Amino acid sequence: MKILLVNDDGVDAAGIRELMQGLCKNHTVWAIAPDRQRSAASKAMTLNSPLRAVKREIPGAALVYAIDGTPVDCARLGLGNLVPEQPDLVISGINHGPNLGSDTLYSGTCAGAQEAALLGIPAIAMSLDHREPTHFETAYYVTEKMIGVCMRHPLPSGMFYNVNVPDVPIVEIKGYKVTGLGLVRYKKVYESREDPLGRPYYWAPRGRLPGDPDADTDDAWLKKGYVTVTPMGYHCESPDAVDLAAEFGGEA
Repeated sequence: MKILLVNDDGVDAAGIRELMQGLCKNHTVWAIAPDRQRSAASKAMTLNSPLRAVKREIPGAALVYAIDGTPVDCARLGLGNLVPEQPDLVISGINHGPNLGSDTLYSGTCAGAQEAALLGIPAIAMSLDHREPTHFETAYYVTEKMIGVCMRHPLPSGMFYNVNVPDVPIVEIKGYKVTGLGLVRYKKVYESREDPLGRPYYWAPRGRLPGDPDADTDDAWLKKGYVTVTPMGYHCESPDAVDLAAEFGGEA
C-alpha cells in the first residue's frame, strides 16, 4: 500500500518516526508534517502567507517534507502537490496524548485525518494516551490492525477513524470498543502571570475536570484500558434538536 503520514506534533516527533520505521517494511511511506509543534491547530489553514516545504531525509520513508504550516496544510499540500501519486490511506499520528470527546474539535491530529477524508482518501487518526508516551510499540500494533479494518470496512466519504490507545504494553490492552465521543471539560480560569515589566499574560488551563467513569464514551473506556475506535465525520448539524416551526411560521 501507499500510505501518507501527517501529524500535529511535528516531523521530528517520536510517534510519526515510529510509523515511518515500522510501516516502510511492507508499504510505501510518505510523510508530510509540520516543522514544529502544532497541537490544537484544529482545522486552521494558512491563507495569507506562503507555505514553505523543506525536504528531509529520514530513514523509513520514501519521501519526507517539513511544512511551516498546520496539519490541514500538510494534508492538502501533500495530496495536492508533494506526493508522487494518490495514497491508498492517510494516517495522522501517532499523537503524543489522547484525542477524545469534544477535544477532537481542537485536535490537529483529527483535523489532518478529516481533511484527507474530505479529499476522498481513507484516513485514520492515531493517538497514544500520554503526553510523554513510552509504549509506541502498542500504538503501532493497533495501527497495523486498523489499516486492515479501514480497508475491509471503508467509511463514507468525509469520515475517518479516530483511534485512542492506552499507553501500556500490548499484553495489557483490555480490548477494543467502538464508541461515541464524550464531553471533555476543562477549568475555565486561565492562569494569570506577570512578565518582568509587570504586564499580565495568561496560560490556558490544562487540568481536565472529572467525567463519568461509567459512561459509554471514548474517554471512559480508554481509562479502563481499552482501545477506543470512533468513526467520525464533518456532520455536526442537528436540525431536529429543537422545533422552530412556529418561530419561523413553518416556512424555510
